[in-house]
Amino acid sequence: MALAGLRRVRFHDLRHSCATLLYEQGVPIERIQDVPGHSSPAITKLIYVEVTRQAQRSTTDKLGYA
Repeated sequence: MALAGLRRVRFHDLRHSCATLLYEQGVPIERIQDVPGHSSPAITKLIYVEVTRQAQRSTTDKLGYA
């Protein structure tokens, strides 16, 4: 992988990506928590869902309409 210029991807990284992509698509956090099997939506939101620039931009755009 190093020769190809790719970074190592762990299975755990895929869990983060999955949660983030679902969140960006508008899936409720309570449903996303079921995918990795978390007992609390707070764990999913605080640890697994990464806020992307696209999500941040969408939020600030909504403020512009107000």
